[in-house]
Amino acid sequence: MNTKSTYIPIAMLLAFSSWAFAEPAVKLGDNAALRYWAAFAEMQDWATTPENAKELRAILDGTAPYDDLKYKDLVAKNEPALRLMQRGTTIPNCDWGLDYDLGPDTPVEYVRNALQLGRLNVLYAFHQMINGDKDGGLRTLAAGMHFAHDVATGGSLFATLVAKDLLESHFQAAEFAIHAGISSEQVAVLRKAVAQFGPEGLDWESAIRLEMAARNRPPWQKNVSLARVTQAYVNALKNPATLPEFERLLGTIPMPLHDVIPPPQRTLEEKQEFERKLQQAKAALE
Repeated sequence: MNTKSTYIPIAMLLAFSSWAFAEPAVKLGDNAALRYWAAFAEMQDWATTPENAKELRAILDGTAPYDDLKYKDLVAKNEPALRLMQRGTTIPNCDWGLDYDLGPDTPVEYVRNALQLGRLNVLYAFHQMINGDKDGGLRTLAAGMHFAHDVATGGSLFATLVAKDLLESHFQAAEFAIHAGISSEQVAVLRKAVAQFGPEGLDWESAIRLEMAARNRPPWQKNVSLARVTQAYVNALKNPATLPEFERLLGTIPMPLHDVIPPPQRTLEEKQEFERKLQQAKAALE
């Protein structure tokens, strides 16, 4: 038996074993999305319907009062779900575990659930503030902003648009709280929550790249490369002056692929609208 030849593999095995044990163990629970999935499972008696959305928008716009008698039972039923969501916002990492190799078939049900949960969160904040718990209400709004931003993380344009809707709802609720009268310490809670967002607030470029990558495969993609189209789309979002040139390029894309590419003018308008509302929220908290 050649003892020298067996010594080397054993030594290497011991070295690798020592290195492995020295590395900190990965905690699978350190993912905010796991808490959010659990929160979705806890939601009760709520469905996102046009009527729900219209009522909530009217409350946020100030054209309709928040009726605690109408919503308090719904909020109470969903408090466990909201608490789970708020716990998730304390975890920096959020990975929804999406498989974009599925292309257009990538599941997006989590985005619809997130829309429902985020709207419930706004109602919960109103419920807390109206019942004298302003500190709790503001913490709820701050957590909801973090959650809404996480909704867009690693997601497509659909996820980003839902995140935009939820953030704008929370911004409006925050402005309502300011007008209702809160202390400088309470304002600081909201200011810190909004300060986490940069000038654009959401990563529109990543969303578009994911959206286009999902279409750059069968059945949509045959002999058409979308690399140039994708870059032109991103450029148009950064520099609106290039939008006409991009739309001419888009006109060269054959059907049916052309019809499943998100309209750039609409995407740009959504992005610009959100940036205005983000700056408005920051100014209100100065």
